[in-house]
Amino acid sequence: MTPTDPLVLEVGCKGLPPALRDLGLAVRSVPSVSSALNVLRSLVPRVTVLHERAASARGGSIDTIHRACRGEAPLTDVLLWAPDASPAMIRDALRAGIRDVVLSPDPAAMATAAREVIDSQQVLPRVQHLSQARQRSRFEGLVSRSSALWEVFETALRVAPTEANVLILGETGTGKELLARAIHTHSRRAGRFVAINCGAVSEQLIEAELFGHEKGAFTGAVRAKRGLFRHADQGTLLLDELGNLPQSAQLSLLRALQEGAVRPVGSAEEVPVNVRVLAATSLPLDRAARDGSFREDLLYRLDVIRLLIPPLRERPEDVLFLFSHFRKQLSKHHGIEPPQLHDSFLEAMLAYDWPGNVRELENFTERLLLTRRGGVLHEHHFERLKRPYRRERSSSSEPSRPRTATAPPAPRPAIDLERPLQALLTAATETLERDYLRAALARTRGRIQEAADLSGLSRRTLLRKLKQHGIDKRSFKPR
Repeated sequence: MTPTDPLVLEVGCKGLPPALRDLGLAVRSVPSVSSALNVLRSLVPRVTVLHERAASARGGSIDTIHRACRGEAPLTDVLLWAPDASPAMIRDALRAGIRDVVLSPDPAAMATAAREVIDSQQVLPRVQHLSQARQRSRFEGLVSRSSALWEVFETALRVAPTEANVLILGETGTGKELLARAIHTHSRRAGRFVAINCGAVSEQLIEAELFGHEKGAFTGAVRAKRGLFRHADQGTLLLDELGNLPQSAQLSLLRALQEGAVRPVGSAEEVPVNVRVLAATSLPLDRAARDGSFREDLLYRLDVIRLLIPPLRERPEDVLFLFSHFRKQLSKHHGIEPPQLHDSFLEAMLAYDWPGNVRELENFTERLLLTRRGGVLHEHHFERLKRPYRRERSSSSEPSRPRTATAPPAPRPAIDLERPLQALLTAATETLERDYLRAALARTRGRIQEAADLSGLSRRTLLRKLKQHGIDKRSFKPR
């Protein structure tokens, strides 16, 4: 065994360690699920093999055990060795997210399954290298290996049980609402968590949305409305994108915070409320308070505790860690086998700034899974995927280029009610596919691999479709 051997944690699996070592795997053996949970964080195994006897001895459902294992080590694949499992146990295991269930009693078969899972893991070795010193990874709905972000989480845990108002700052897509939800979860408040995006409601309606209104208070108020403050009574209200709150509503909000009561629009009566207010913004409120566009006294009232979520570009250790998390989650959701990734692709991910932060990374990962099937992805694939809607612009300063064949515009299919709908759809699809392929070849000047990358097809599939439509790639070569 060498220090670089992939590690397998086996739980109650007699006879398995020798078979694993024969396949070049390092092994750590523990007798029970409880023992496994105690060592998972520090070991970070590539695969955890759980014997059905150990699972049964633990008690509880397979889903509960799997969640506990993944909670300690989110990137560890869990396999169940179940030679005597009932159909119900197998069903429950697969539904719970167990990577695979091995029914053979032969340790060699179990070891082979573990080896195959490790061979299929593309990102995990790089993630482990980047984050060996970090043991914790999950805080409520937030996943991170960043020391800076975990300092924010720890502060959030300390202030959550208090009644202090909290101001959460961070760029778009960093997870401000998730952090606010985590604070509410760890608070002592019995009411619900309610959130409003202050920039998504018109200036005319924001006060009615927050504080409620009486019937007939304004045009369209056909019935009375309680408002979000009263809806969140005994709970937590998140004012998201607070920097977009109109000045006309800022004074009313300040009064509600000071008095602990709201006055519905169109009413002369105040209604007492017990609400903890959290605020979040991606705008520089200190500057807005200095220039007078945001009330300074309201900022002081809300800015009791300030939490700043660092952008993704300042915590590169999270890029591949989150990518692996989203990749596994989304591939399971869509039922898609993720493509192979070259080191140059991962290096490009680490070099990118991710201006949309975690939300951009999650969208990028989903786009990758849905548009790229088969083959190995390199750096140039990353460049195309991160800007999928980029258009090539011509400039008068550019030198003239050789003329190439261009694809004609796709004709609008005629509606022929004498033909079945499916026949029309088939013909329209064939026309669209043929014109798309011609346009792709025109864009890439007849270069097959580039056209395949552009269209999201494998080279073999593209060549087959060109033959099917009678398209000659040579006609698109520069002359």
